[in-house]
Amino acid sequence: MRHPFAFIAIISFLTASLAASPALARLSAEEKAALARLDALFADAQLDINAPSLVYGVVADGGLVHVKTYGVRNVETGAPTTAKTHYRIASMTKMMTSLLVLDLAAEGKILLDAPAETYVPALADLDYPTSDSRKITVRDLLHHTAGFVTDNPWADRQMARSAEEFDAFLAEAAPLSHAPGEKYEYSNFGYAIAGRILENVSEQSFAQLLQERLLDPLGMDDTTLDLTAIPESERAGAYHWLNNEYVEEPPLYSGAFDPIGGIWTTAEDYGKFVSWFLSAWPARDGEDKGPMPRALVRSVLDGVFLHGPSLPSGLNGADECIMSSAYSMGLRMTIHCDAGLILTHSGGFPGYGSYVMMMPERGVGIFVFANRTYAPTSGPGTDGGLMLARSALASRPPAPTLNAGVPAAYDGVAKAYDAGDIESGGLSFADNFFPDRSVERWNAQLADMKAAAGTCATDAPLTADGRLSATFEWTCEDARIVGSITMTPIDATAVQELRLRLFQRGPGGRRLITDFDFH
Repeated sequence: MRHPFAFIAIISFLTASLAASPALARLSAEEKAALARLDALFADAQLDINAPSLVYGVVADGGLVHVKTYGVRNVETGAPTTAKTHYRIASMTKMMTSLLVLDLAAEGKILLDAPAETYVPALADLDYPTSDSRKITVRDLLHHTAGFVTDNPWADRQMARSAEEFDAFLAEAAPLSHAPGEKYEYSNFGYAIAGRILENVSEQSFAQLLQERLLDPLGMDDTTLDLTAIPESERAGAYHWLNNEYVEEPPLYSGAFDPIGGIWTTAEDYGKFVSWFLSAWPARDGEDKGPMPRALVRSVLDGVFLHGPSLPSGLNGADECIMSSAYSMGLRMTIHCDAGLILTHSGGFPGYGSYVMMMPERGVGIFVFANRTYAPTSGPGTDGGLMLARSALASRPPAPTLNAGVPAAYDGVAKAYDAGDIESGGLSFADNFFPDRSVERWNAQLADMKAAAGTCATDAPLTADGRLSATFEWTCEDARIVGSITMTPIDATAVQELRLRLFQRGPGGRRLITDFDFH
């Protein structure tokens, strides 16, 4: 069915949920100002992506603190969208599929590095591209490294396939695009197979597993795989923009491809999932409320630890943040200069587009839903997420608890600097320390530093890098000294490395850096 684009009507419906919630009432003026900036960003985004409606939510301080809705859920009736309107979040389902696999793996029912054919025997007949190709593993399916060809246009239309039709697909699978483990290539078919593994191992349907292990424990009562369970009055209509008109998309019902993107949810319900997911960070002592252990949730990172971020070493692009990223367990992972660890996924279906961005080290997350075919929500979602990470709503990760040997050694470093004698601070040194740099060399460099920097405030606090390493910065009469101290892995009282750098201003204010880490 075609409907004219009612521009004025659509932008006139703009509602704010949670406006009177206790969470929002507790926010500071600075935090509310940050939300106002996000509101403006997404008001523009709804128009830019040409969606009948858009809703976004912010998770901070352990809960959903803000939801804003724009536009109409139904173009024909003009009914506005709300925080309780259901949207299909498509591939954002994949992270839940992965969590279910990890949960069964933790129970010993699935081995992530076992051949997938162990659990789906039909895969034993796959046509591998080379004679030396290894078998597809369960982990490959979750990492998109199984070797299947990318299949977004095809897979979206397979949602309602029956189990029997899916079995036929398995029997007729085309040759692999790549040898397993050779390359990342996004595969919905792989995630559908992961869903079949879940069902074969558990002897339950994917819907039952999802309900029992995630939705019910999290109180996500308005989240479902079943389109028919949602009254039309509670659902965002599915629309495609064609020839300056909204064309209603035919419904895609539940079926064997649900694990790739079948979830319907609301902003209020999805906020519960994001809040719980973020609560798995950082690793800590104390009660673990579930429904899955915090360590299991954090294991989405296992095997793909990311290095970074880092800055270019040359003069060009000195302000650019170089990020590293990977895909694992239904999430794209990135390390960012400001936001730290970022976990994201987008979703796109006929009639819908969605995006989630979670920043565990900042304790915040943002998500956005829209009801237009493959609505490009990741752009504004990323912009909004980085704004959120830099705002007063974001927290800083708690520092690790230092072993007592580190501050004790730091006191000794301060005494050694004041005395100009590395051995005078009562420090315990590892057996590599003086072979790496002699006592004589250390004392000569300490003298040079004191001559350049003058008296320093050596009582500045330590910043923990881990339990056995820390950094510090001293403000001195004529310079700054930035240093780090690292203990050994077998003796928390022995210093294996001490690094010191001197920062001065030269003629014309030019910054001069002297590195005292050379022999």
